[in-house]
Amino acid sequence: MKRRMSRFLATFLAALMLLSLLAACGGGNNQGSTPNTPDNSQGGNNVNTPDDTDTPDDTTGGGDTGEKVLRLTTGECPATLNPHQMSTDYYNIDKIVAKLYHMVYDEASQSRTYIEELADGDPYMVGDDVTLWEVKVKSGYTFVDGTPIDAYTFEESMKLLNDPKLANRNVFVTNVVNGQEYLLGECEWEDVGYKAIDANTIQVHYLPDYEPVNAKDFKLTFSFAGNGVVHPEMYKSCISEDGSQCTYGSSKETFVSSGPYELTELIQGQYWEITKRTDAGAPITDVFTPDKVTWSEVTDTNAKIQLFEQGQIDSVAADAAAYDEYEGARYWYQKDNMGIYLNGESPKQAALKDVNLRYALYWGLNRDEVVKAVYPISDPSSYMYMDFATMPDPADPENKVINYRESAEAQAIRMDGHELTKSGYDPDLAKEYFQKAYEANGSQKIEIVAYYGDSGDSLKAWAEALQANYNTLFGTDKFEITLQATPYSMLYEQMTRDKMDYDMIVSCGWNMDPTQAWNNTNWVYSGPWTYNTQYCSIASVEAREEWDDLFHKCALYDYKRDDQKKLESMARMEEILLNDCCFIPGYFRGTRYFFSERITPIAEMGEPELGFALFQAKFN
Repeated sequence: MKRRMSRFLATFLAALMLLSLLAACGGGNNQGSTPNTPDNSQGGNNVNTPDDTDTPDDTTGGGDTGEKVLRLTTGECPATLNPHQMSTDYYNIDKIVAKLYHMVYDEASQSRTYIEELADGDPYMVGDDVTLWEVKVKSGYTFVDGTPIDAYTFEESMKLLNDPKLANRNVFVTNVVNGQEYLLGECEWEDVGYKAIDANTIQVHYLPDYEPVNAKDFKLTFSFAGNGVVHPEMYKSCISEDGSQCTYGSSKETFVSSGPYELTELIQGQYWEITKRTDAGAPITDVFTPDKVTWSEVTDTNAKIQLFEQGQIDSVAADAAAYDEYEGARYWYQKDNMGIYLNGESPKQAALKDVNLRYALYWGLNRDEVVKAVYPISDPSSYMYMDFATMPDPADPENKVINYRESAEAQAIRMDGHELTKSGYDPDLAKEYFQKAYEANGSQKIEIVAYYGDSGDSLKAWAEALQANYNTLFGTDKFEITLQATPYSMLYEQMTRDKMDYDMIVSCGWNMDPTQAWNNTNWVYSGPWTYNTQYCSIASVEAREEWDDLFHKCALYDYKRDDQKKLESMARMEEILLNDCCFIPGYFRGTRYFFSERITPIAEMGEPELGFALFQAKFN
């Protein structure tokens, strides 16, 4: 029988001190992943005990006051609350920045959906021009200081976002008429395709092929905090004399809230909190359950668990084996596909150019045993696209989604004629392919150097497990992997397009959007960026060209509004990767969460929806 987590687990905590921090690369609140990052999930342990956090006293969840306080931790307090510059905490910051639409979690369908925040109804095309869209803005909403918000506020905010001198991170207007020209100083703002027609109407004139597919696509763009409103007067007062810097949102005093919550405390390096607004100008406050949400900056896993055990926070990641037998866990799988990269363009190892060796390594990886031995919380998978990838339902694309993996198109995918399985393990088939590669290599032993990141014991264990798996399966008289620990910076350098200096790399992965998994430019071979093809040594020119063609058709051209064609293309794109790409998928990283008895998350599966869905958690 499984047990609940007890209040104090001193024995387990002592054991946990021997483990390294399990967290997504790039810090943050451990509820996201860095695109295309090495698997540094067992990296350094930055000790920060509860005594070091200097957490304010309001950690009781409201106590006798009845106030519903959601208490969380973060790896790092946001450096800025300026939505134009931020790069993390989008789901948290969008609660204090008003937008046209707000992405929420629908409990009934267990999926994301969009509701009106300041928009008055759905966006709509103007006439038959698919590039010209308008949206109405409600009256009566204000910043927390009482300053009214209308369509002109949105236009002013957008102009500030795209100020050429500020060079903000979340620039938007490159997709609209004359946007790029404005950024280059070649036209005035009045010429840009984003304007307030009147106090209650915003018009967006997109460049051809960059317009939204439908109203839902429009809502997705304008539910992003970067496209929300900033307080014009406060924002302008924070711009430096030369116009190149802006300190808006760097402190509580330089930020004015406009969303359903207001910023009530920000202590950099320690703590921040937001509180639900009660004034008449606040939008959609009834959608979210906490009266207050607090984040204490804690970087050490053990410290977080101690805080949870002491009843001071409401959510904790506890991945160690010591917690395997405790009930109530929710599992969250990141959007990054971790695995093995082979250099199909290697000038040193001819065998790596043989597709049969790649097939042998794919079918020969015992993911269920190897992955679980090293990363027991992760999800072993031989797929290029995750199990929870979705697509718009071709029969009703604006209102329904389907699970991509369950579609007939995905199930029809074959890898060199063989049906896919989740585990992807077939040792007999792997040996058949290996024998072909061995004979093509003149029946000479194939020797490969596998590089792995040197920053954690688990990365070494993963590399050693792969080494043992393959050496045992194929026999060291015919095949042998040797290992080489390497700093991450060197791994990336080795994989750049102009270098490609490696045999095998086992510490890296690639990131995708689960709502459109095909949309990953790492595989687009024709792109100009240095890292665009670092992971896609696709075997043939024909495969590269077909991938590029399908990508552009889905993203910009022929299939943009044809969801059936997009579904078919997605399946074909995955098939190309499986048959022609030198990446061998292994697993999706996972995290096991426990929640206090005070709350019940409405996201049943946990996965990527868990983070922002906590704002809708039920308080018990």
